Amino acid sequence: MGKATCFSCLRVYNGSGVGGGALAVYLDQVFFVNGLVDWLLLKTAVAVTGCGVRPWRLRAGAALGGLAAVLACVPGLRWLGGLPGAALPYLGLCLLCFGWRGRAWKSWLWFFCVCCGFAGLVLAVCGLLAVPAFSRGGRVYYRVTGRLLILLAGAVWGLCRLGLEHFARHRGRELVRLELQLGERSLSCSALRDTGNSLSDPATGEPVLVARWQLAARLLPELGLSRAQFEDPAALALRLSLERPELRVRLIPYRAVGTEGGLLLALRLDRITRDGKPSPLRLAAFSPTELSDGGGYEALVQG
Repeated sequence: MGKATCFSCLRVYNGSGVGGGALAVYLDQVFFVNGLVDWLLLKTAVAVTGCGVRPWRLRAGAALGGLAAVLACVPGLRWLGGLPGAALPYLGLCLLCFGWRGRAWKSWLWFFCVCCGFAGLVLAVCGLLAVPAFSRGGRVYYRVTGRLLILLAGAVWGLCRLGLEHFARHRGRELVRLELQLGERSLSCSALRDTGNSLSDPATGEPVLVARWQLAARLLPELGLSRAQFEDPAALALRLSLERPELRVRLIPYRAVGTEGGLLLALRLDRITRDGKPSPLRLAAFSPTELSDGGGYEALVQG
């Protein structure tokens, strides 16, 4: 008896089953291994593209990948393990995580490249370690464990983050120093000059600074704000309007990769300075998703 794991890009077997012997498939392990690998690869694609994807989308995409791997092990549905059946889980993952509007196609392409790179890495490691292989149904299968697949997927994500942190870090004139003041509290943060940022208040047309939600939590520590609250900006805006009407809370609509439309909670700050000089900016919208692609900034300001 042995065990098998399947992945949308390749199928890997571990155990007996050579020469037509029986092969036991543990569906819980298939789901767990493939789901975790897909989650790591999706996080890698998100880090490369720098798009804001909500965590629940990544988790749902990983669960879909795990479910697709389980279905590929079911008699009658094994065509999902090869082409063109493998394209269906890929399309589902991309639609669920990145959407289909705007520049979402770039995220689709990067995720495909990440998956291909991961498959190539698995084959390279199998060759270096001389992993035993056997042929079945015209295909070659390697006896690797799910633990090794997870380790390699984690290595892909870690190397991507390391590369972005050290080689793709924004420097020089791309970054500006901001000081945000709300009431008696103020804080400093770094911001990226983003020429593609056109977010503005639909009522007044004034530009809006986009910042991490943690900055709002630091400006208002007594409220105990969390990311989960910023994921429901309408409810948070109602709460702040009732408890702290002097904050002048706004809701700013936006569109981004993976999101057809949404709202960001915005506060009208008392003062914003940019590189030590007063800025006309006053509205700051706070995002529950990460803004930085490893470049070490906490906000986006229109270039």
